[in-house]
Amino acid sequence: MRKMTMKQRKMADIIGLACGVFVLIVAICFAVLKARPAAVGASAGDIPASAQHLSGTAEGRNGPIEVEIVADENKIYQINVVSHSETDGIGSIAVDKLPGMIYDAQSLEVDAVSGATLSSNAIKAAVLNAMESGGLSTNSFGGENVAAASPVKMASRVVTNSGVTVVHAADWAEQYPNEYNSWLMTSESDDIDDYLEIYPMLRTLYEGYGFAIDYGSARGHYYDVQDIEATGRPHPLANCWTCKTPDFTIMVNEEGISAYKKSWTDVQAEITDPISCYNCHANTPEEIVITHTYWIDALGEDFDSVAGANLACGQCHNEYYFAPDTKATTIAHNSLASMAPDQMLAFFNDPANFSNGEAFADWTNPRTGVKQIKVQHPEFETFLGAGSQHANDFTCADCHMPDAVAEDGTEYRSHNLVSPLDNPDLIEKTCSQCHTDLKSEVRAVQQKVEDRTYSIGYELEYLTELLADAVESGEYTDADLARVRALARNAQFYWDFVFVENAEGAHNPTLTYECLDKAEELCNQALNLLKALTA
Repeated sequence: MRKMTMKQRKMADIIGLACGVFVLIVAICFAVLKARPAAVGASAGDIPASAQHLSGTAEGRNGPIEVEIVADENKIYQINVVSHSETDGIGSIAVDKLPGMIYDAQSLEVDAVSGATLSSNAIKAAVLNAMESGGLSTNSFGGENVAAASPVKMASRVVTNSGVTVVHAADWAEQYPNEYNSWLMTSESDDIDDYLEIYPMLRTLYEGYGFAIDYGSARGHYYDVQDIEATGRPHPLANCWTCKTPDFTIMVNEEGISAYKKSWTDVQAEITDPISCYNCHANTPEEIVITHTYWIDALGEDFDSVAGANLACGQCHNEYYFAPDTKATTIAHNSLASMAPDQMLAFFNDPANFSNGEAFADWTNPRTGVKQIKVQHPEFETFLGAGSQHANDFTCADCHMPDAVAEDGTEYRSHNLVSPLDNPDLIEKTCSQCHTDLKSEVRAVQQKVEDRTYSIGYELEYLTELLADAVESGEYTDADLARVRALARNAQFYWDFVFVENAEGAHNPTLTYECLDKAEELCNQALNLLKALTA
């Protein structure tokens, strides 16, 4: 065989490279064309030359949805969703189905795809925007109603020092009877579980703190004021009224953070309503208004990227602390990225973050000397945290505030907060799209979390008793015990983060299991270190 010259070999390499690039380009083009759905509607030969090719965009659940349409004043000939970020198997169902439904009906007045309402509304709005960009009339296509729709209702920030007073819930009853009466139904959730009896280890884990004295489960919002007045936990300052009543919320908004240091009993005389209309709407019922200024600070620049319903619920259902100097209710994060348990614990552990120059502690265990953190109820941080399955698909209201119809046919959003497991309509129309037996799946997660909560809780109790014995013996210096105390503090933080989160793992199983894993590992490290120290 004749050998190729150097020039021929170089030419062959160039040809080979060119062929490879060509094959790659073809493959990419094929993939793009395959990924891009074919336009729904008439074939190209049936579209008149006068029809316009138009583009429109609207905000979906996870980001912009862009459509291209071919239409004139008489007909929509083609619809194509060209880009979107909707969740596969949920919002993507609307992407697949809705264009064909709009084309077949020749109207935007079609039902949303079950389980993908927000994505459906966004597609309708994008088609409407495309038509309007070409100057086409929307009346023929039901555009009037769609134009008023908003895929995700956002929230605004409360105006402070405005001189307003609370319009109490009863004052809205005549104008909004359905919402008011459904809010009154929160009084039906009146059971109280004694956590100190159900979880005996709490008396040890919370020793030296109010929750070791009295710790009952929360009831419906209707009882917030009654329950805090009846609790056996001490309340020296007014900051304990945070998230219990709009009367204290507006006091803070009008007077500033000095209100937090007022006497609890002095403020008590001015309290009327439990959590109600003002907390989530200020005095504007048609809008969502975040009235807790510490929560506005806690989201920072991310405030405007979070659905209003999540912000409204999250302003109370979060992990907060009272600042050592001002006693003001404060959040240990200032963005979505910094609200993970690891980041919040690091914040609490850094003395530079606090005016007294010490790592934060809610209290010090009197027998172990561990400076403890009492986690509150981080539903927001858990539901929107890493690993959440539905954070980008549903809001708190979607699952806990069912759509309802009054006797006269009026549609409204129920303000009787319920578990989604007690909402058969939601399960049938939405959850069943992905879950064959949602109740069983949730119960399985909750049982696993409950079992591990007990087992790790008892391990933490055992650690506490061993550490208390070591301290009482007087045989070890604080330097000897410092690392054990640090491990015990961190372990209990992760355990408590799960224990006080009211969904028992259902909001975000991934994050919940990770916290329990960390609690268990840190507890084991502390036990091993302590046993080695005392051997």
